[in-house]
Amino acid sequence: MRHRRTLSSLLLALILLIGAAPTGRASEGPRVLYESQGSSALLALDGLGEGSVYAAQVELTLSGRYTSASFTPAGETAFSPDCRLTVQGEDTLVTFYITSVSPLNNDHDLPLGTLTLDESFSLPSQAVVTLLDRELKAFPGLQRSTLSTRAATLSAPTGSGSGGGSSVRVRRKVIVRDSDHGRVRTDMGQARSGDTVTLTVEPEEGYLLDKLNVVSVKGREISLFVGEDRFTFRMPDADVEVTATFLPIGKEQESLPFVDVTEEDWFCDPVSYVYRQGMMSGTSETTFSPGLTTSRGMLVTVLYRLEGSPATALPAFPDVALDQYYAGPVAWASSNGIVSGYGGNESGLFGPDNPITREQLATVLYRYAGKKGYKTSQRGDLSGFADLDSLSSYAQEAMSWAVGAGLISGTGGNVLAPAETATRAQVATMLMRFCRNVAQLGTGTN
Repeated sequence: MRHRRTLSSLLLALILLIGAAPTGRASEGPRVLYESQGSSALLALDGLGEGSVYAAQVELTLSGRYTSASFTPAGETAFSPDCRLTVQGEDTLVTFYITSVSPLNNDHDLPLGTLTLDESFSLPSQAVVTLLDRELKAFPGLQRSTLSTRAATLSAPTGSGSGGGSSVRVRRKVIVRDSDHGRVRTDMGQARSGDTVTLTVEPEEGYLLDKLNVVSVKGREISLFVGEDRFTFRMPDADVEVTATFLPIGKEQESLPFVDVTEEDWFCDPVSYVYRQGMMSGTSETTFSPGLTTSRGMLVTVLYRLEGSPATALPAFPDVALDQYYAGPVAWASSNGIVSGYGGNESGLFGPDNPITREQLATVLYRYAGKKGYKTSQRGDLSGFADLDSLSSYAQEAMSWAVGAGLISGTGGNVLAPAETATRAQVATMLMRFCRNVAQLGTGTN
């Protein structure tokens, strides 16, 4: 897996090199920020426009001759496959690259990392920067652009990272908008990028939470970790706005936007729960499609959102493309032992688009519960199910737990149907029961 990750990073860097075409145009908006510390310098970009950056190349022409250099990228998902020195007379050209499977920037800011040389150096007044988007195309207006550099106060992150990288740690505002029939309190009015912010929801008597949204000022929706009356999120490097809506108790199903989910349907409550918790959305603005199947990639993405969308490494499966929505979630779930490939993580396929079966669903939830430290000692009696022989050996313990914890039951006729694909309605039901029975979350927000 390590060799595959390195190869992917080198390929991205190679594409970046090939795609860079000089323009010589100076940029008036974005700039390179730095904080020098002798033979090291923390570097970052700010003033970026809209869009997400997935790769960057930085060229610095330093006065003097240097013999060695290294670059440590900021962030857990970033990789820097190379840092090159080229002596040009009495100057030295330093070129480094940084790539990632997830956006490198937080809205208009992009932490780069730490550049270290063999002796003290001074940063030049300009730097040549190339930025690429998700498809490795030139970021609007920033293909090999000359940017001004400016000294600034930067600081290294306090949490775990990629080995000493740096990031911009400016305090940003947490703006909570007023709501009717309830309020939301935050534990901090300002926070730095990466800080965990807690929101406490307080509905008025007779009301419950309908929707809670956290959006950056640039319009990016922030993932929430779901609790009963408390929610947490990781602060981006931008101000955020928090909005909430509340509904009268008993009216929550009436406000669902889905024409294919009615109050008489057995799955109405589960669909309402996962929709309001932001765990599952509709297949369109007006349909939930309860009878459709759920893919393995979709389920992993749901759990990834429930976890708060943490930073991830590169996915290890050859059939998980880096530009797919589930790439990060699959990498996270695989590295934490929640999922595995059909033939093993090192050489097997994951099958992200394959429909997930009921026994696979039970197994994934069982492993996730174990990772979270939730109670997994419950066991149910499977001997009464007529199709017990069709249950795969790897799923027996997980299925017994799922039955004992009240997450899953027969499909009728005393049949467990472990190999049948799980519908969206069934997945919504198991997720609601998991949150309530196992994680004990969200009991007051349905």
